[in-house]
Amino acid sequence: MDAAGWNERYDTTELVWATERNLFLVAGTSALASGRSVDLGAGEGRDAVWLAQHGWQVTAVDFSDVGLGKAAQLAPARTSRW
Repeated sequence: MDAAGWNERYDTTELVWATERNLFLVAGTSALASGRSVDLGAGEGRDAVWLAQHGWQVTAVDFSDVGLGKAAQLAPARTSRW
């Protein structure tokens, strides 16, 4: 799917995906000290926001500027690190 397809998918008032973090992300980072992270394919940002909540400096990247816009709205409600 291209950027236009993802923008169309995310172009709703509701979130397409859950706001809770991916459990594989939690398992994969639990033993790591926080640092810098790049979330490729960040979508609506749930994992990037969770990482930021836990002290990571995160760069979120996605084809969809609509998805990243939703991530930017989600982040301030959850963290001051966005």
